[in-house]
Amino acid sequence: MRNKPVTGYDVARRAGVSQSTVSRALRDDPRVIKETRDQIQALAKEMGYVPHVTARSLITRRSSTIGVVTGDLRNPSFPVLANTLQDRFARDDYRVLLLSDREGSTDTLDKDLEALRGGLVDGVVYISARLDSPVVSQMLDWRMPLVILSRDVDGAQAGRVDRVTSDNIGGGRLVAQHLVELGHRRVGLISGPVDNPSIKLRETGFRDELARLGVGLEEELVYRGDVDAKTGLDGGLRLLGRADRPTALFCATDYVAFGTLDAAKRLGLSVPENVSVVGYNDLDLAGWSIFDLATVRQPLEDMALAAAELLLARIDGAAGGPVHRQFGVEWVRRGSVGPRAEQV
Repeated sequence: MRNKPVTGYDVARRAGVSQSTVSRALRDDPRVIKETRDQIQALAKEMGYVPHVTARSLITRRSSTIGVVTGDLRNPSFPVLANTLQDRFARDDYRVLLLSDREGSTDTLDKDLEALRGGLVDGVVYISARLDSPVVSQMLDWRMPLVILSRDVDGAQAGRVDRVTSDNIGGGRLVAQHLVELGHRRVGLISGPVDNPSIKLRETGFRDELARLGVGLEEELVYRGDVDAKTGLDGGLRLLGRADRPTALFCATDYVAFGTLDAAKRLGLSVPENVSVVGYNDLDLAGWSIFDLATVRQPLEDMALAAAELLLARIDGAAGGPVHRQFGVEWVRRGSVGPRAEQV
């Protein structure tokens, strides 16, 4: 039995052609006539030939690998983005290396970053929600092709990096408009950290539109925590457990809202008869009948595709200043919202 991998030389010898012809045929190079290409490709498959990645990298000076840095994959929006990226990059024969930038992963990530700097990847899409991560500034300093996906960036970094986002301010405004139209005047907010740029913009839009419509947001009806279901549960129990509970709650993400729906159930409250709950993202789970969650739809897959195209262009040498692509959002009404309780 053969123990060594099949090489291009082995395929060339069997096919009776030069090794360079085999190399061109396997790359679908039109300089090799189609009939010969088809024969060589079929023979390579029959022999079990697999391209030597390291050798190809030495020739192309590329790793054919894209790094995707993501946060806690328990957040349902991250797998949607990561899967879409992987499928798109695969079309251009890029592999995806998934790295974790979640709380508690700092030591491991530091080692991974050194590998990235050493040429392990050709570019990076960063979709982590961590706020204190040094990843972005480090990669910018290394001049590595980088795109930030589904996270707004503020401060000095905003003028240095390509990013793909949605209209977070507009999304917050949509929530306020629809809740006020339904008669809600006592509304609450379950949100994430104040220094998360995307969450901050959603909250800004929500607050500003409420104020424009003559409805205030009392600070005692605002609860903050991590961007996860536990925050939704804890915040929901606290705000909905009040004697003067709000009639509607806006949650910063669908993931948070799932926990808030659970809190309402634990307190014996009916949704939306006793309280309306709104999320943000429109994850697939939001449309399930068990949640039936009203939300703001971000086109996550379209955003991921745009980020991939932008990164591939940068890897191929596209010049120019930082690009910011912002996608529109839309209101999705479902069964978790209804008229103010007094109107039912």
